[in-house]
Amino acid sequence: MILNADGLKKIYDGKTKDVYRHSDGKILLKSKDDVTGWIITEADGSTRIVEDPGANSVVGRVEGLGLKNIKSSAYYFDLFEKAGIATHYIGSDFENATMLVRDADQIGCGLECIVRYFAMGSILRAYPAYLTKGRPLHDFFEITTKDDAAGDPRISRDLLASPDFGAPMTDAQYEECRQLCLKAAELIRDDLASIGYTLIDIKFEIGRIDGHTRIIDEVSAGIMRVYKGDISVDDNKLSEEELSDILANR
Repeated sequence: MILNADGLKKIYDGKTKDVYRHSDGKILLKSKDDVTGWIITEADGSTRIVEDPGANSVVGRVEGLGLKNIKSSAYYFDLFEKAGIATHYIGSDFENATMLVRDADQIGCGLECIVRYFAMGSILRAYPAYLTKGRPLHDFFEITTKDDAAGDPRISRDLLASPDFGAPMTDAQYEECRQLCLKAAELIRDDLASIGYTLIDIKFEIGRIDGHTRIIDEVSAGIMRVYKGDISVDDNKLSEEELSDILANR
């Protein structure tokens, strides 16, 4: 399958991928080599870069990362299909680092779903009085908005179903979304565990096709936090570059 962006209309310029409208109405995703994270300013005025798949800023570029992300997405979307997990995936082209997908409707103003198995990252900053770093969590599920300027805040189930806010989800749709993401996360967690890695958390983007919730976007190093071996509070998290190498060769 040859899928290049030549002559296609670009409809979105994203942090890690460009989005094009295909001639038949489908969507072409072209992955970039950009890495997201934070630029931290130290007390002495120096700066350091911390890679973070949940961050909203591009902090660097790794040659070949985009292709690795397409390869891992193809691998996991194929696994999802075999497991009956609904997605937007159609096919991919490794030579062009692209992926062809079905066009999905945005839910509300855009939503992302997070499944957490251990307390790491933003959840510690949100609930410091309730959690300690590395604490095991039991299929903890939450939804955030896609609003970079606001810091992608968490959104409650009541707000999602409230007509005061446009009611982007019914209770039944929320549960459909929750079960879909938990099943997908469990599949990835078990797949990584089989080769000695621990999935800490993962963030799925969701949309609707024909009225049903589906996992969209990509399944790559940029949406998950993975540790080497058993979880600990020490810094043994794989970098996005390390993880992309592992996922691309699954």
